[in-house]
Amino acid sequence: MSDMVFGMAMILVAGAIGSATLLPMKFVKNWRWENSWLVYASLAYLVAPLLVAWLTIPRLGEVYADAGIASTAPVALFGFGWGISVVMLGLAVAAVGLSVSTGIIMGSSIALGSLIPLLWLKPGEISTDAGTRVLLADAIILAGVISCARAGYQRERVQTVDVSRPMSGGTGIALCFVAGILTTLLNIALARGGEVTRLAIEYGATLQQSNNAVWGLAVSAGAVPSLVFCIILLTRNATWKSFGDSSGMWNSLLCVGMATFFITATVGYGMGASAMGALGPAIGWPVYLSSLIIGNNFWGWLTGEWRESSWTAFLTMIAGIALQVVGIATLFGGGASNI
Repeated sequence: MSDMVFGMAMILVAGAIGSATLLPMKFVKNWRWENSWLVYASLAYLVAPLLVAWLTIPRLGEVYADAGIASTAPVALFGFGWGISVVMLGLAVAAVGLSVSTGIIMGSSIALGSLIPLLWLKPGEISTDAGTRVLLADAIILAGVISCARAGYQRERVQTVDVSRPMSGGTGIALCFVAGILTTLLNIALARGGEVTRLAIEYGATLQQSNNAVWGLAVSAGAVPSLVFCIILLTRNATWKSFGDSSGMWNSLLCVGMATFFITATVGYGMGASAMGALGPAIGWPVYLSSLIIGNNFWGWLTGEWRESSWTAFLTMIAGIALQVVGIATLFGGGASNI
């Protein structure tokens, strides 16, 4: 199996797993948003990334020390910015559901997340036939993501408003657009972490696992906004006591499941992007996002988010998924992957 095929397969599997990350949150009982998010963020964004990095990167501390502040600080800073988008994503999902929130967020993210690494890493290639194919594929995938977001908007217009939502649907959608811009920072952190990755390999890490050193640093920095925001809400809303109620064990297990999905998908994407070479972030990012949006629409449909929707909304969603499939085929057909 070639490195490109292996990388693509890893990224698609990672996207399928990652799409289920926030699904368990629908089944949490008697906890406020901040209770669930604190447990999830602590495990997924702080403990797991550092643990995976420590287990897979020999002499991890020396890797960071030798990379120096000039290499590690930008990775952590981009990770922190991504962490702000994560808070917005969590609130948006609770407000408008998986399908709508991820549709808009991925739509906002895909253009920047795929084009910035392409322009940064090999700007001269953008004018070649292969570079043009990448741009065309990104445009097709983006059209599909926008179609899915449109379907979600059509669905929202006819559904009964859930009074338990943490905010209005309009506010949730606005958060989605901002989060979509900020979420690209995690992919930029991966592209910016070249020196950390190089040192990880030098100290004995495999090529596929070397990116874990970057993920460990970026994602753990991204945990800070979630932890601070949740602590503020728990104190202001006096919801610390909810951790001790009868549903605490069940809810905690659900949050562990969310964290497991997230870190598995994140590590899988990192391995896939590494296998695809220097342009892994540019080519792999839109494929990963497409997998996420397809999966999130599936889980949203399965859990009844589309129950009250019209056939027009449903068919718009199907059209969006079809466009994404065409975009992925365009991206990997005719030699675009050989840039």
